[in-house]
Amino acid sequence: MNPVPRAVAALACAAGLLLTTPALASAADLVHTDPAHDVRVGDIDSERTHPAADERRVDVRRVGVSHGLDALTIRLRTRGPLPTKRLFLAAQLKAPSGRFEVTYMKFLGESGVSLTRKFDEVPCEGLTATLERKAVTFVVPTACFGTPAWVRVGAGAAQMRKQKIVMDDGFSRGAIENDLHLSKRIARG
Repeated sequence: MNPVPRAVAALACAAGLLLTTPALASAADLVHTDPAHDVRVGDIDSERTHPAADERRVDVRRVGVSHGLDALTIRLRTRGPLPTKRLFLAAQLKAPSGRFEVTYMKFLGESGVSLTRKFDEVPCEGLTATLERKAVTFVVPTACFGTPAWVRVGAGAAQMRKQKIVMDDGFSRGAIENDLHLSKRIARG
């Protein structure tokens, strides 16, 4: 047999295996690139906002989600270094069991991560938020919200500055409104 057709046949076989093997090709991951320069700023006591295109520190550029059997991992990456104070990073989860919020806050000398449902804290052993210079990674054990077969995710970043709030919704152009915009359904891998 000619070596070129044998290599082509092997490559086609490997590609077919990759497309049909769930462990190798999973619908459990999502990477979304958010537009740059879409940060909004507004007064704390007003719903009106205006563009803050030069803002880099809370300008979410990429959101990555991995939905596995044991954990949901959400990674937000910003255009500039994350602020070191008055910082709020959030993710919303929508699953068959309901809506949940994951929040990392660094405010008034305190910092921490929490999982809530309808403003009530949900005990969640293993919940973490790891901050890097330009990114945060949330790891949420799926047992904390019902080990769902699918989940939709929203993500955003905000910082308080005097009487203003600077914010960016990672799945939408612009400000965080009442709720974060949600991704499409992400199946568990």
